[in-house]
Amino acid sequence: MPTDEHSTATGVVVAGGRSTRFGDREKALADLDGRPLLAHVAATLAELADTVVVNCRPDQRPDFVDALSGLDADIAWALDERPDEGPLAGLATALAAVGTDHAVVLGCDMPLSGAAALEALRDELGDSDAVVPRTEGGPEPLHAVYRVEPTLAVARSTLDDGERSLRALLDRLAVEYVESVPTQSLTSVDTRARLDELERAETDAN
Repeated sequence: MPTDEHSTATGVVVAGGRSTRFGDREKALADLDGRPLLAHVAATLAELADTVVVNCRPDQRPDFVDALSGLDADIAWALDERPDEGPLAGLATALAAVGTDHAVVLGCDMPLSGAAALEALRDELGDSDAVVPRTEGGPEPLHAVYRVEPTLAVARSTLDDGERSLRALLDRLAVEYVESVPTQSLTSVDTRARLDELERAETDAN
């Protein structure tokens, strides 16, 4: 991505969830191909932006700092003042720490996301508030590009109205939905079984 585009975007990782479907392990710290999922995601975002903002709970930060210690990127932290409020609250917390016009957002469990796929989304932004992939299963709001100012304002008002879902946010934004994003880039590793599948695929490929 050209330097001027680099400087107008910030990468955002939403990683403050409890990973209840992943068992007793911290999902973001689970290894894939010798590197934590969090590091995979942050490295992809670092290809697109000068700064990567990581949203997480305060108790997660020390281990997350260690997980990202080898990454050549400017990492900023957006800590949840009230943990366990859901991904919309986490996204709002992260966006409040962003100083650029646009944010390229990924969930911490999307290690196969591709910089090219995310850049293509950003190129579609135009006058919309957000560009979000959509599959047969619905929209993917944690693999998306957002215009920061309007999205943060709407996220806060949505939370004030008692809504906690990212779907509620999308319903209130001017969203450009895209259905051509590669399936691999949208792969979500939200269970240990899914991680095992990817590890077996990596082994077979090698």
